[in-house]
Amino acid sequence: MTTLADVKKRIGLKDEKQDEQLEEIIKSCESQLLSMLPIEVEQIPERFSYMIKEVAVKRYNRIGAEGMTSEAVDGRSNAYELNDFKEYEAIIDNYFNARTRTKKGKAVFF
Repeated sequence: MTTLADVKKRIGLKDEKQDEQLEEIIKSCESQLLSMLPIEVEQIPERFSYMIKEVAVKRYNRIGAEGMTSEAVDGRSNAYELNDFKEYEAIIDNYFNARTRTKKGKAVFF
């Protein structure tokens, strides 16, 4: 299944009316995640694909409330993260730190 199909399934959309908007949200999520990764990484690792889907759903649900940190409607309030990927930062750091720890190196003493 494609990312778009997975996001639509999570949101509950069955038609194609909002595909263009969802594709733009997904593309934006991918760009932001890629900018958070080490500079030598040119493609998002497959194991991070769930992050794109989850953040895309968050952003879709927040349409109309962009830039707000919280919103209250009819007694129901929502608080939004300023950085949608904040909850994933530790996972990203652990993944890339583990990869660099497994590389062999050498120490030089003077």
